[in-house]
Amino acid sequence: MKTYYISCLILSIVTTLHSQQAAPQSSVPPLPPGPLLKRAPDYSTWTVTYEGHPTEDKGAVKPSTTGEEKPKGKDAKEAPTMLSSVVKTGSIILEQNVDAAGHRNQIWHVSGMRVVTASPSPVVCPDFASADIFSTNFASSDFAGLYWLSPTTYAGVVKYQGNDCLVFKGSVSPLGEKAQADEQAYITESRSLGLKVPDALRIPAVAYIDLETRLPVYVQFGNEKRIYQYGPAPTQPLTLPPDLAGPVKEYSEKLRRLSAPAARAF
Repeated sequence: MKTYYISCLILSIVTTLHSQQAAPQSSVPPLPPGPLLKRAPDYSTWTVTYEGHPTEDKGAVKPSTTGEEKPKGKDAKEAPTMLSSVVKTGSIILEQNVDAAGHRNQIWHVSGMRVVTASPSPVVCPDFASADIFSTNFASSDFAGLYWLSPTTYAGVVKYQGNDCLVFKGSVSPLGEKAQADEQAYITESRSLGLKVPDALRIPAVAYIDLETRLPVYVQFGNEKRIYQYGPAPTQPLTLPPDLAGPVKEYSEKLRRLSAPAARAF
């Protein structure tokens, strides 16, 4: 009987040691309290510099975590593929985009409407955004493609440009909403016919969110880098130019008439 109890004691000690070795502690610090991502203040300006393309065939770019390293040679700073400047004053937001070829476009977001300056006349429509990494839904967020941030994609806290940042890592589709639907339909149909096709396309995603402001400072989708810089807050509210105010008023009146209750029949 004594031998039996000694054997049980030894087994218990061995089991405890094994369980301690099999469950190493995580090196990721706890997620700090607070929102993962905030909206920009009501009066604010920022610029997003885009470099590279999400699916271009290049080695992954590793961002500096200190902001003090200077890339050299092939890792030197790339020419921007697009520069997007945003001015926000309450419910009016102005986007101004310039691509690598110098083509410019200007988009106003006003009270749930999107106004695109175009020739010969501006285009006015309901504001919208697709569930992809390119579109910004200004009804709920000021930054494109960050819908995937969550406690499960949290990866720790690092220094970036001298500031503490929350880091998130995940994988996303680089395709637009319609392209994703077409891709899934193709996969489903092909597999129903017994064909072997790859899974839906996914690319790695990394986001650095400033711990203090909870605004993005660096985001990478595949081989596309996005660098965010914030400027001084506007001192005056934005106003639509006269050539846009008229079409916006006409569109608003059209929506009002369409949404008005039908006339009562007598």
